[in-house]
Amino acid sequence: MALAQQATGQGSTTQQSYSIEAGRLDTALNRFAVRAGIEIAFDASLTSGKHTAGLQGQYSVDEGLQRLLAGTGLVPVRRVDGSYRLDIIDSQVDQSLETVSVYGTLPARYEARYADSSMRLPKDIIDVPRTIDVIPEQFLLDQQAREMADAFRLSPNVVVADGYGGTREQALIRGFSRNDNFYRNGVPFSHESRIDPATIDNIQLIKGPVADIGRMSPGGIVNIETKQPQFQREHAISTTFDEHGQRRGTVDLTGPVGNSQNLAYRITGSLEDSETFRDTSVDRKFLSSALLWHSDSGARVGFNHEYSQDRREIDRGLITVPLGNSQRRLADVPFDTRFDGNIPNERDNQYYLAELDVVIPLADPAWEIDNKFFYSRETSEDLRAEVISVGADRETLSRRVGANLDGVRTYKFARSQIIGEIDTAIPIRVATGVEYREFSHEWRNLSGNPQIGGTVSSPNSFSLINDLDSPSSDQFFDVSQKSHGIFSSTEFSLTETVTLDLGLRYEISENSYHNDNLLSGAATDIDSGSSSKLTKGLGLVWETTPGLNLYLSYAETFEPQNIYVGNQEVFEQDPREGRQVEAGVKWSSADNRYFITGAIFDLREDNVVETINGEPVPTGGITSRGAELSLAANPVDGFNLRGAIGLLDAEVVSDNEVTHGNRPRNVPKATASLWASYEFQNPESALRGLGVGSGITYSSNRYGDNGHVNNLGETLRSYELGDYTVVDAGLWYYLPVGSGDRLRFDLGVKNVTDEKYIVASGGDTRINVGDPRTFYSGIRFEF
Repeated sequence: MALAQQATGQGSTTQQSYSIEAGRLDTALNRFAVRAGIEIAFDASLTSGKHTAGLQGQYSVDEGLQRLLAGTGLVPVRRVDGSYRLDIIDSQVDQSLETVSVYGTLPARYEARYADSSMRLPKDIIDVPRTIDVIPEQFLLDQQAREMADAFRLSPNVVVADGYGGTREQALIRGFSRNDNFYRNGVPFSHESRIDPATIDNIQLIKGPVADIGRMSPGGIVNIETKQPQFQREHAISTTFDEHGQRRGTVDLTGPVGNSQNLAYRITGSLEDSETFRDTSVDRKFLSSALLWHSDSGARVGFNHEYSQDRREIDRGLITVPLGNSQRRLADVPFDTRFDGNIPNERDNQYYLAELDVVIPLADPAWEIDNKFFYSRETSEDLRAEVISVGADRETLSRRVGANLDGVRTYKFARSQIIGEIDTAIPIRVATGVEYREFSHEWRNLSGNPQIGGTVSSPNSFSLINDLDSPSSDQFFDVSQKSHGIFSSTEFSLTETVTLDLGLRYEISENSYHNDNLLSGAATDIDSGSSSKLTKGLGLVWETTPGLNLYLSYAETFEPQNIYVGNQEVFEQDPREGRQVEAGVKWSSADNRYFITGAIFDLREDNVVETINGEPVPTGGITSRGAELSLAANPVDGFNLRGAIGLLDAEVVSDNEVTHGNRPRNVPKATASLWASYEFQNPESALRGLGVGSGITYSSNRYGDNGHVNNLGETLRSYELGDYTVVDAGLWYYLPVGSGDRLRFDLGVKNVTDEKYIVASGGDTRINVGDPRTFYSGIRFEF
């Protein structure tokens, strides 16, 4: 079967480290098999109601399985193909089982139950007192995802934002928009470019604040878990095309170094030379190389280096026009209209990063010291022409040429934590440590003079002049931020069915700002001094019956803010402070074919600043209340689906009567999604290897600004972005080649109904539009 080909497994004597908590046996076996890269087949009734004491330390596959199964009355039996089955001790079990659960290669293609790098204490997410959506690589493959935004829409109450003309990652989670709440393997990843899908093992959307992380939006964070070295050889190369000009190739290679049982490697990379329906171009190069070493003593060292060059055009999209009385509407022009005229909107971004992980086991195998060091350096520059305003005649354009040059961003991060268990009357698991973060950004900004000419309906009727040789503004900026944090995350097993999570973090942070006006010679320096806060979190999980958990949680956030810099204004802002209360239910069926999460939540954040038309604008506060329901299911072998619905009531809390009580821009009241696929897996079927998938995504109406009504309910300057429903469909076919190798062929169409829709608003002159109907194809070779 195709599933067996994907999980051949490593040698039974190869040792590696495991950290599997006590709990349900089927869940522990699931995690063990995924970690070991093996298959375990058994009748689901064998593990029903059984629990394990867990597994901590360095073991071979056989020894690890025996320890996991200790006291359960079950024993592992290795098959000739390297997979395993479970037998009842001293009993004979029919080896030709028809109903089996297969672990290692999960039956559910679109479900992942672990988010290890984003949590201090790794555990099954059913036992975590907050909402976590994990989107595995398999879903990105079946969807033929070009960017991370293709996956975001599968999570309720998550939509994408402007992202500096589509050149950066930016998402709104539960009504809060931040372009810096992206993490990589649990590390804040401060960057100004897109994240290449070639490196993604899974995407984790952690909803709501986590007190021991502290510095995050109340809406949550996006954590990218990158592909790690494996001791099983797996190679894949692929290429994708679409009708508008996408041309992309990827490579993914992993396995042991030589015949080593202690050292493994992974290399992932991509090349892209693409165009979009708006005649913008993407030239992207990406390479990641990683090594993982396991010592016989249990120590582990991992090193990863990444290089990325991302050249793409800044696409500001469409604009709005004035209607009088401060009202506006979207310009009535084709969706592929460009307003940058004859000036190339170019942006070149490059970064290097290095990541080092060192895990040292202590004398007590239940304890270890986990150290992480991270460094990145990013350079960028851009040239662009942008619409400043539209005249009172609703036609005449005022535009300006601008540039950011010599941009350099550096980020340093270090963490040392001790993780372990305390065996007392109330079993305790704890992770406590320290973190250091240092961020700096310097760049030169130039702005030309306003140029009036061209019209909304004919923007290219006027030729713009690149006048940056004699700019109206020429400034150099240098901003930096440093912070130190002490944190603790503790899990108390109050009873066999009730756990209490306690999270604490104390953080001290300081900012600095320097500006040189290169035209006037004036210089400005601001030192904000230090700010600090203790953030607290509490979570309670109750396993009411096997597989059904209820939870309640509270958590706070604290995030010192950089000195805000715009073309017109520079100002300091007090730290953002937020909190969330969430209650929910999580249910997993006994056969692991269904996983359902439901939650209700109440969030608030103060001192919010957002960027509108390139300028930082204090918004005040934002409150957000809502509900979410998510389902991942595998009703029968080969059939998988993932669905979600989110409802959100978000409001601006401000002293400004124009915006107070309004829904924040880009935030919908409702989102929904459903993706289903079926792959023929019966070895006797002539259609074996053929798969078909289809999905639908919905977002309700959103506003393009915050000031759409006043306190009397009268419309002031509302412009709506509208709702949208997008349907995608695709099919694929796996063709065996040789012994264990296979080809995968993909064909599909995105936006089947050719829906015309708005993605997000970055301001009155920055309206991002969605892609039209697009046919695509792809080929992947796995060997």
